[in-house]
Amino acid sequence: WMIIRFSGFHQSLADGQIPVRWIERLNHEYGYPVANFLYPGFLYLAEIPKLLGFGFIASIKFILGASVVFGSIFTYLWLSKLFDRWAAFVGTFFYLYTPYYLFDLYKRGSVGEVLALATAPFIFWQIERRSVFWSSIGVAMLILSHNTLALLFLPVIVIYTFLRKQLTISSSFLTLVLGLGLSAFFWIPALFDLQYTKFSQTQVSVWQEHFANINLIGLGAFVVLFGSLVVLRNHWKELVPWFFLLVTTLAIFLSLPIGAVGWQVLPVSLIQFPFRLLSLVVIGGAFLTAFLLGTSEEKRKIQMSIILASVMLFSASTFMPSEYRDKEEGFYATNEDSTTVHNEYMPKWVQIPITERPEQKVEIDEAVGKVKNVVVKSNKVTFTAVMTQESSVQINIVYFPGWEASIDGNKTAIDYENEQGVMSIIVSEGEHAISLRFGETPVRLMGDIISIGSLLLLLGLVLRRKDT
Repeated sequence: WMIIRFSGFHQSLADGQIPVRWIERLNHEYGYPVANFLYPGFLYLAEIPKLLGFGFIASIKFILGASVVFGSIFTYLWLSKLFDRWAAFVGTFFYLYTPYYLFDLYKRGSVGEVLALATAPFIFWQIERRSVFWSSIGVAMLILSHNTLALLFLPVIVIYTFLRKQLTISSSFLTLVLGLGLSAFFWIPALFDLQYTKFSQTQVSVWQEHFANINLIGLGAFVVLFGSLVVLRNHWKELVPWFFLLVTTLAIFLSLPIGAVGWQVLPVSLIQFPFRLLSLVVIGGAFLTAFLLGTSEEKRKIQMSIILASVMLFSASTFMPSEYRDKEEGFYATNEDSTTVHNEYMPKWVQIPITERPEQKVEIDEAVGKVKNVVVKSNKVTFTAVMTQESSVQINIVYFPGWEASIDGNKTAIDYENEQGVMSIIVSEGEHAISLRFGETPVRLMGDIISIGSLLLLLGLVLRRKDT
């Protein structure tokens, strides 16, 4: 799905749609606004290897691989600011070989989550460096990397910043505001435009069926939790380790079936899968591992060996693939799936599922006219209609706010009150040049302006303070 989505995204970007919100090829070429709602960060980043000549498959693999490499580097750099090198190294090992991390990487192929898990330690590192500039960039990237993980990690980041006191209150507030501002082009329209979709009417997952088990959590997490608790008895004033111990313990509890009671009040519709909370264990466990080794000089080699062995015990099964799937590039570049679980971002006026592509992008009854010179792009359709009488012309694209139609340069109304929710316009007798374009609504434009303004403000602060 991620490769399919990226191939459609690339086509839309090549057509000049910036930012990309509408992917015309998806939903059987009737179009689908998935890029308006779901974490577009990896899609923009994947354009780098794609522009260098890599294919769609290789570009997505590149993002996964880069996330693993840089996530490990960022974790080490963050932990080495707080602990010695060996403690930071073993903490990074925990980060990299936690079963849930490998589950995300190899089984789920969750590009967005793996990218977000690389971004989180980057933010913690920049907080330790007291860099408002890079911390703001990191917060924005986290939001663009994965909607849900941003929801989970932002409160942790805010509390961590407060406890560490590396940034002043004003700098911390500025970092958060700038991060939100830089990503406003995405999250403001994503929240506002949900009202036009079936998201609130769709149960994406049965959360009761997606709890974690011991294999997904790993023995290493419990070893580190127990060891940290023992050590913290003599370091009870260490607020940050206590905080990560609380976060990690709570995340494990809520990811297990015994934590089902908590999901009666938690926003399960947003988080979807209880096991997703184990993302917090990846980061929290890495910190606690480094803390445990960094504060214990005696029997350190024994502790290190126990932690490494317990982590490897549950991750070793992922080292060898169970099967290979070698679908060629064309499979992804031509696939027209919606790339979402239950088409939850389908416009709510679409009453019947769309199961096959239209025979023609523009349809008209031959008895009343004909069309010629049809040109189709992801965000634009133009054609000439030659009408013998006034009649309706149907454009087989699902309507979504942002589409506008014009006849001979004059704006005209779009009708989409039909079972498929596709667009149609009334065209009078004669020959007419017709154009339909997808653009920014006022709310989306506001988000774009906020992002541009935030970027200019951030650059202005850099030039003034030179604190990067």
